Amino acid sequence: MKILFLGTSAGWPLPRLGCDCEICKSKDPRDVRLRPAVLINNSILIDAPPDIYHQLKRINNSELRIQNLKALLLTHAHPDHILGFYDLTHLYNRQEKEPKLITTQEVLNGLRQIHRFSIAPFKPEIIVPKETIVIDNIKIALYPVHHNHTPCYAIKMKGEKIFLYIPDIKRLPRGERKPFKGVNLLVLDGSSLGKRGQTRIHQSIEEGIRLALDLKPKQCFFTHIGHITGTYKDLEKFVQKNGGRNFHIAYDGLELIL
Repeated sequence: MKILFLGTSAGWPLPRLGCDCEICKSKDPRDVRLRPAVLINNSILIDAPPDIYHQLKRINNSELRIQNLKALLLTHAHPDHILGFYDLTHLYNRQEKEPKLITTQEVLNGLRQIHRFSIAPFKPEIIVPKETIVIDNIKIALYPVHHNHTPCYAIKMKGEKIFLYIPDIKRLPRGERKPFKGVNLLVLDGSSLGKRGQTRIHQSIEEGIRLALDLKPKQCFFTHIGHITGTYKDLEKFVQKNGGRNFHIAYDGLELIL
């Protein structure tokens, strides 16, 4: 399974215009972040952030054609995860085979509240939480997680190995953790480093480290990186010191192979 991080910021891209903080002044390209999206095996897209057109344009080449898209999965209907859907309907309206739009009914309802136009050429496939579907020999299921009042889901993918993607989460009670344990790659919400800058609907990286240590993944990466966190280099040092050598910070353009 190939996992390409198209975007790894929180609700706002980094750097922020007019800001001269350490992150926004950084010359490290890994500190330039667009809103969160992930592309799996060049053909399964997770979420449709406002930046999705530019993210796909940046990677479109002879080896990776955006026309290969088979499915779009949506984690939830917050603007930073769905506002790019309008662009996708235009990008894929000439594709021979309709791509699937896979999500729950609640998330589809949330998308329709913001996107008042036709969802064609996407063909909706509504699944219920924890139901398993298969795309290209990858088993996919959506598991509910606590974010806020908006229904939100973790995406679990199982091929030869298991990938678990949770870009937005506030908490995961112990009684709900069993399906998330022991995966090969866990990707977690990193909206703030600690309590400073933390919002009421997101966990911090400090909390995420404690959660991951309980879930015991082979590797753990943080995405959805917020403005009040730190530079890539500082965050990478922090998560490895407090989590272990298998803890890392994702960045735009990072490609992982499972």
